[in-house]
Amino acid sequence: MSAGAMAMPMNDAPTLPRALLPAIVAALLLAVAMLLGHALKPLLNRPLQALRVDGQLLHLTPQQIAAAAAIAPGARLFDVRLDAVRAQVESLPWVAHARVSRVWPGRIAVRVWERKPYALWGDKGLVDEEGVAFTPPQQDLPQGLPRLAGPDGREAEVMQNYQAIAETLAGSAFAPDGLRLDARGSWTLHSAGGIELRLGEDDPRSKIALLQGAVTHTLADKLDQVAYIDLRYSNGFAVGWKDTGPCPATPTTPTKKSAAPGTARPDCGRKDATQAMNATARPPAAGAKAAEGNKHE
Repeated sequence: MSAGAMAMPMNDAPTLPRALLPAIVAALLLAVAMLLGHALKPLLNRPLQALRVDGQLLHLTPQQIAAAAAIAPGARLFDVRLDAVRAQVESLPWVAHARVSRVWPGRIAVRVWERKPYALWGDKGLVDEEGVAFTPPQQDLPQGLPRLAGPDGREAEVMQNYQAIAETLAGSAFAPDGLRLDARGSWTLHSAGGIELRLGEDDPRSKIALLQGAVTHTLADKLDQVAYIDLRYSNGFAVGWKDTGPCPATPTTPTKKSAAPGTARPDCGRKDATQAMNATARPPAAGAKAAEGNKHE
């Protein structure tokens, strides 16, 4: 080294950026927590002492829910799979939703929301207020509900159409108590008074104005004798009469008997000129009988 040179201190030790220090501290704390948890798990993971069931239960009992939860005897708190218990409880027909949680030191809490039935669905089931079909035990089917039916997957559509129609026709002679959508897409409404209303394949709500107008005006004093009303026409309707008593009016000319199967009277299959509306009606869709009962144009 020359006389004029000055010695500089050498420091080759690596240094950590300050930005990494929080991450390192957090990792150390996590590692300590994991070690402590592993060490304390035998003390924290205590045997279950109880299963608590909460919720407004009208169709289920806490015992039925506990049986569905199927928690093994002697199970410990943190060994219970909460998602599996929830799935098992929600498999009960009357359960819409369930929530399962742990409560230390030794309890599993299950909260249940039951389905609220809106209508009977088909022959054996129900549809709830969310438009979901379910099949409880037959002895649990409530009485006095509307009767709906339709293809699988269209429960909500049928229910929504029924709700709209029932609201519109409430208090009228055609207030409904049932609606059916068949496999071909044809709608049939049933009134609380026992009249079958054949609506066809179009929007079932599109026939309500005809019901409230021309049909009500024409049949107001004869509804107790009506078995069905066929509304599958562009600007008219046909009527089938019950098989009780005389026809509402005497036929002026004999016609071919063409009443539909069921309770409609075959001898009432005629056109009633006194009730006609003098409009040309388009026959219903292919396969439907064009002159069932009285035809009103």
